[in-house]
Amino acid sequence: MEPKNTEIRIAGYTAASLLLERELKQWHALVLLDSNKQATNFVQEHTPSHLYLRFDDIEEPRADKQTPTRAQIAQAIEFAQGKDKLLVSCRAGRGRSVALAYLICCRERGVTEALKLLDPTRHRPNRLVISLGDTLLDALYVLDSFDDWHRRHAHVQLSDYYDEMEKEFEALEAQGASNRICGP
Repeated sequence: MEPKNTEIRIAGYTAASLLLERELKQWHALVLLDSNKQATNFVQEHTPSHLYLRFDDIEEPRADKQTPTRAQIAQAIEFAQGKDKLLVSCRAGRGRSVALAYLICCRERGVTEALKLLDPTRHRPNRLVISLGDTLLDALYVLDSFDDWHRRHAHVQLSDYYDEMEKEFEALEAQGASNRICGP
């Protein structure tokens, strides 16, 4: 039986790098890489366990981009099982990682708790990832609840929050943070 109090953090590569440096070997990491990016050794050196999945943050097939697969989403959900501290990271920490964190939380604590992870001023969860995960989970209303959340927050534009996000990024850099997870 897995713990029901799994701490889940969602972060872009820069924030994730800082967290893993400061809390060495405390976080299990689920890292989502773009199809054209190569990982460094940083994550495996700083975590007790990790899983890299390679797909782009797209919601429909596009040339030169890799769509997520049901098997990858199943692999991510399985990897997360039983972890006490789970870091879910993608390039920006706004799309793929948020969608997977939502699915993992749905499985562990239910949809109501999972919806609390979502911040409309920061996140644009990848609907395809959630749709694929919905077919894997026994939980009810995973996709429907997400779609309802999305409709209720459709008026929120991320561009209205870019200044705040930029300040957060600058604060990370001022602390010495940089992307150590993958190459340019």
